[in-house]
Amino acid sequence: MSELQQAIELTNSLFSIARQLKRLSFQTATKLGLTVQQLIILNSIRNKEGLTQKELTERLLSAKSRVSLSIDELEKKNYVKRVTSAVDRRETQLFLTSEGILICQRYREESEAYKSLANSMEQFSEEEINSLIRMQKQILTHLVNEQNTL
Repeated sequence: MSELQQAIELTNSLFSIARQLKRLSFQTATKLGLTVQQLIILNSIRNKEGLTQKELTERLLSAKSRVSLSIDELEKKNYVKRVTSAVDRRETQLFLTSEGILICQRYREESEAYKSLANSMEQFSEEEINSLIRMQKQILTHLVNEQNTL
């Protein structure tokens, strides 16, 4: 198999896995009264408290208005709070409320995507899983670096 054919096969495989995980995430999000995008936003803020709305929009590769509407909804549910940046008053930083932290924890506990993936990984050794994670990180780093040089 040529390198191009391998790349095509790997791309298709990764897309298929991502699609299935997204379907499972949708089920859990719906159960929690959220959208998948809202869950992604909550987890992004959880991973980087004080993330600006601009940084989040760039990270999600989504329309600014769509991200803003999702944040509005999360704010109405008291999961997120917006704070004007002390460094740049034009920027809004995002923080989880205590309810936001709880919903993130609930998602991690109830996530069908995480449970299904964990079950499917039982067939592999810890070494194989760590190797897969390492290789995916290397691929991602290379892809990002390549994109930045374009």
